[in-house]
Amino acid sequence: MRNLDDFAAALSQITAQAARAATTSTQTRTVIDAAASGGEDAVRRAVAGMSTADLKRLKRQLEH
Repeated sequence: MRNLDDFAAALSQITAQAARAATTSTQTRTVIDAAASGGEDAVRRAVAGMSTADLKRLKRQLEH
């Protein structure tokens, strides 16, 4: 039973990480598209609702 619990916990963690990565990827694409088409104001609107953690992930994504 312990192995099944460990597997379920690991699967949950991986699923959460994948969801965060997908969100970050989508947010990155949104910001890039905003910058390409609308400039600074569009970028400000795109990042307005993001949390500090989201912005940090976005920054790391853009730096690579």
